[in-house]
Amino acid sequence: MFRRQIQLCVFIENRPGRFAEFCDHVYGLGVDIQAMNLHADNEVGILRMIVDDTPAAIAALEKDSIPFLLTEVLVIEVPNKQGMAAGVGHRLAEAKINIEYTYFSSGATDAPASMVFKVSDLELALEKLQNSPHDYN
Repeated sequence: MFRRQIQLCVFIENRPGRFAEFCDHVYGLGVDIQAMNLHADNEVGILRMIVDDTPAAIAALEKDSIPFLLTEVLVIEVPNKQGMAAGVGHRLAEAKINIEYTYFSSGATDAPASMVFKVSDLELALEKLQNSPHDYN
C-alpha cells in the first residue's frame, strides 16, 4: 500500500529524559506513534514521526508551544522481508526520484513494515510505485 501522509517534525531539547517525556506526553493523548526517527546535535533533537491521529498531536504541540513542522511524505506498507527497501529504492531510482531521507518501522516477520520516504516528487513516486510491473524485492 502506498499513500501520502503528514509527518510531524518536532524540535525538542537534547537532554537526558526529554525523549521519554515527549513520548509519555504523546502516549497520554492516546496517540499511537507508527514510525519515528530521532536525530540530535548538541542542543536540539529533530524528531520525525508518523502518528495515527495527526490532528490530536498537532493540537497538543500547539497547546504546549512545542515547535514543529508538517511535511508530506510517502508511506509504504510492505511485507517485512529481506530486499523490500532495495526494491522500493530501485523503483524510485528508475523514475529518477531522489530520496531525501527515509526511516522504517517493523515488527514480527509476519507483520507489515512501514517505510517512510521524503522524496523529491511525491506525486510521481505514488504513480510509479502503484503502476510498477515489478515486485519490490
